[in-house]
Amino acid sequence: MARVKRRPTKAKAKPAKQRPRTKSPSAKAKAKGKSPAKPPKRPVPRRRSAPRVVEAVPVPITDAGSSGASDHSGRRASTARERSMRSSPVVEILDDPHPIGALRRFLDSIKGSPTVQQGQIALGAAQLMLLPIARESRGGTEVKELVDMILERWTDLPEPSGFHAQEFLRNALAAVGVDRDRIAKLQAVVPYGASAELLFNLACAHAVARDKVAMLEAVETALEAGVAAAQFRRDADFAPYRADPDLALMLSRADVPVIPVEIEPAIRAVRSALDSLVGTLREYGERVELRPPARLDAILDAERAAKISLPNDFRALLTITNGMRIWDHEFFGVGDYREPTPLAVRAQAYLEMASASTAAIEDAVPVANFGQPNDWLLYDPRGNVRGDGPGYVLMQNADENPFEDLASTLTWLEQIAHETFGTN
Repeated sequence: MARVKRRPTKAKAKPAKQRPRTKSPSAKAKAKGKSPAKPPKRPVPRRRSAPRVVEAVPVPITDAGSSGASDHSGRRASTARERSMRSSPVVEILDDPHPIGALRRFLDSIKGSPTVQQGQIALGAAQLMLLPIARESRGGTEVKELVDMILERWTDLPEPSGFHAQEFLRNALAAVGVDRDRIAKLQAVVPYGASAELLFNLACAHAVARDKVAMLEAVETALEAGVAAAQFRRDADFAPYRADPDLALMLSRADVPVIPVEIEPAIRAVRSALDSLVGTLREYGERVELRPPARLDAILDAERAAKISLPNDFRALLTITNGMRIWDHEFFGVGDYREPTPLAVRAQAYLEMASASTAAIEDAVPVANFGQPNDWLLYDPRGNVRGDGPGYVLMQNADENPFEDLASTLTWLEQIAHETFGTN
């Protein structure tokens, strides 16, 4: 029980002589019957702070149960409502001195089956803890503890095949290292229709664990899901199998299918659309640069050198103009497929960046840059990016705009030119 402070009793001794007190401005104002003027507020200088990585940084909290309790420093402990307003549960778990223990306490506090939000918190915190391990050093006791902790509760999760679950599995497979038992347990909960990225990580995990039979099965499944053969050839996890004949045969079968040469039916439509586009751009005073045509045998030689197959209508375009610059759009020529030209280097950098989020784009063949660093016209030989069979697709950042053929693409460009310059 807290003690109540008593007011000190007045001393009977005669008080010491004090200086006469002057009336304050407010007292003078009251005496004259006027309301006192409020003193102006002093401006508080602002501090410039560095940009935050997360939405909110959690304030250290104590285990005090009541809202009025204080910690050892004398400050009042934060209530649950205040803590939830300051930071997300995932951030609090990650910022704990022992994040794995904090995640375990969070899971143990759940009575019954977790809600969708609780499941997302647990999976999100676990996969963010695994992410740096997957990048820096695989395996270890922390990975085992995290994987076992989540898998023990996997059947209770409300969305075991959703985005957060697949992201956890991706990072777990990338971080687990040489641990065939846990890889098998993780594979057992990979959902039907899993993303190509998750299936690729499963194949990588088997490769790291040197389980060739399981690796080949996982590679075949990932290829069927749209992962490009080049992605397996490039990834360091498959370096020990670069000379393996079984993997080489599987990847060669998955390479881009050969397109039979038949350009005559496409030449008229491509030439008509190109002439109309060039005439429109010259009418508006825009830049047009057409290069001398290429021979068909030179085009096919470039395809063999680059290990690609170009569609017949683009082959037809190259026999009309071997690369071109129209407006701010730059189309590939034969040399861009044979040599690391500036355009080819930019295209390769874009494909490597984009394949991190869309594995199927690895198979795509760049055709033209549409002015911006992330705006590219691609030929999708398998239709995995378009989702509607082989053909052209314009990638504008994250947007995918499919086109029926090259002639319709050139006609669309002409329409955009009319809309852009015709209103000026």
